[in-house]
Amino acid sequence: MRKTAVKIQVIFLMVLFLASCKYLSDTSVDDSSGASSAFMRNGNSTFHNTDPVKLEVSRINLKGEVSDTGEIDLSKLYKREVFIKENFINNENKPQFVGAFRYIGYSLFDILNAHILQKQNAKDFPPIVDAYIVVANDKGEKVSFSWSEVFLTNNPHQVIIATEVAQVKPHKKEVNYPTGKTWKLVSASDLFSNRMLENPTTISVISFNKKEYPINRNIKPLYSENLIVIKADSSFSIPLIKNSGKFIEYNTTFYGMGMGYHPNPVFKGMPLKTVLSELQIPFGREWFRNGLVCFASIDGYRAIYSYSELFNRADQVIPILAIPDDVFDGGYYRIFLPADFYADRSVKALSEIFFFMD
Repeated sequence: MRKTAVKIQVIFLMVLFLASCKYLSDTSVDDSSGASSAFMRNGNSTFHNTDPVKLEVSRINLKGEVSDTGEIDLSKLYKREVFIKENFINNENKPQFVGAFRYIGYSLFDILNAHILQKQNAKDFPPIVDAYIVVANDKGEKVSFSWSEVFLTNNPHQVIIATEVAQVKPHKKEVNYPTGKTWKLVSASDLFSNRMLENPTTISVISFNKKEYPINRNIKPLYSENLIVIKADSSFSIPLIKNSGKFIEYNTTFYGMGMGYHPNPVFKGMPLKTVLSELQIPFGREWFRNGLVCFASIDGYRAIYSYSELFNRADQVIPILAIPDDVFDGGYYRIFLPADFYADRSVKALSEIFFFMD
């Protein structure tokens, strides 16, 4: 009798468990890491109304200025997910909508985290803010990211190599967005998805070596009267802007990696895009994929940004050329992007803005 009662109890519990499964629309378990997630079909999430499709996964190698290069072992990493409205700038330089998706995969932050940065130029310039990342695929196509937009941003884990994809469908219209078949690198922080890369095969980490900026910490006052923009074989001078009518003002908590909090509560200045537009500097859609920008101070300090994180942001945060109240203390211009968690890329006393592709 006792054994029969136990069996009945076990069967009853199994029935309850199976019945509860009808409320789960997406129970995803990563066999490698053990990470799992479950979402109710009728829950509040509008991102989980379809089931994910698995993408064909390949091998990927790590190269460049980090420890333990070679084939990347993804088996111990947890998977993350991002949400993207895919919209590309096409050959006619017009937006082309593809679909809305939930991507599941391995964060570039997590992939690189255990591979310690070993900059080749560290002896001359120790800060990590001049490193960048180039991801290439089997066709030789490349996309570029700054090291800082992966590791020093307010919103990390937005760049992933996706192994699964699910459509995010509207409620009132029948759609069927193309999901693709192979794994891909995607950037949820981008407004236009031109940095998407199918079947990535290599990740390269590089420190800036395109130009030399001699370090001179003894410049007093720290002031740069001239700011030059260099793109390809052309150079443009940015005048000292006196009219504050077009200024943007940002309140901030300015916090550096080394010294922590700095009492700089407000930054105000001209939108960088506006300045470049007034200089009539041309840029094409390839800059969204591969463009990089070096901001250099008169004292040799510099930082790398990707073109997309400056001018192709989904959050549409606008970088500015900030002008301090006391221009002789880190003036005349400094770059400021409020999407950074740390203050270390806010290069002051700017003397040069150098656009390049790796």
